[in-house]
Amino acid sequence: MLYQQITHNKRNTWILLSVFLVLIVAITFLIACFFPRLALIFFIFSIAYVAIKYFFATKQLLKVTGAQEVTKENNLEIYELVEELCLAGGMPMPKIYISPTTEINAFATGFDPDHASLVLYQGLLDIMNKKEVQGVIGHELSHIRNYDIRVTVLSSILVNLILWTGIGTLLFGWGVITAEAKGWVALILKMFGVLILAFGLVVSVFAIPIAKLLSLLISRQREYLADAGSVDLTREPSGLISGLQKLEDLEEGNQLPEPDQSSTNLVLNSLYFNSGSISKWYDRFFSDHPPLDKRIQRLKDSAKI
Repeated sequence: MLYQQITHNKRNTWILLSVFLVLIVAITFLIACFFPRLALIFFIFSIAYVAIKYFFATKQLLKVTGAQEVTKENNLEIYELVEELCLAGGMPMPKIYISPTTEINAFATGFDPDHASLVLYQGLLDIMNKKEVQGVIGHELSHIRNYDIRVTVLSSILVNLILWTGIGTLLFGWGVITAEAKGWVALILKMFGVLILAFGLVVSVFAIPIAKLLSLLISRQREYLADAGSVDLTREPSGLISGLQKLEDLEEGNQLPEPDQSSTNLVLNSLYFNSGSISKWYDRFFSDHPPLDKRIQRLKDSAKI
């Protein structure tokens, strides 16, 4: 059952990413139909934007959380928990950090197991016992082991790219339409502006929602996969089940701190271990994490096999 879940989620993720790339190509083709040179500029800008965001994401995320590095000397217990699971998974040790915030969360970052970082929030360490923390660490190490972070970061960056493409063309098209001009120049400008505005509307109405929903689907699949991977590393699901159950109990009691929404960092939000309350059906549809009860049930099902 466990390995069936892993295979199923990996397949679904690559299908969704393929659709995502088709969406990007479709936008480029749409631009080329009206403005061939602009399509080339968009293509070059897209590559540059994705590359810069991709390679600087880790440093940015660590800076945002104010995380401090953990060593064997300053926190032996956490260090040994990570070391033990890395040995079990045959993977290199990531850099370990603890963020001083009281938020109950954790995340992993880095684009391959040799250049990865694991961040645990103090709020999570305060409410969870050793076995539960081990389950959470196993979940985050599984993200690293499965190269999930690379997929998550890229999909979040692509969503941002499509979002700013839609908004930018809408603003630019409106600016051209409302520009002060007279005679034939005004007519030409307005026609040009209408074309740009029409393109912006197509991207905003269709491409942006589709891109966002695809990103959310990819993220939810990777979370299920990481839960299954935690079981594979720890050799039993009880620690992670207990930790998730504790989060669900706090959530139902309205005592669970929500992730910090003061930042609109899509990458960081999608990397979190826990995304806060997902109770309503529309919350579940538009969340980048599966609901806690679904995650718990899948883990319990895997334990029966």
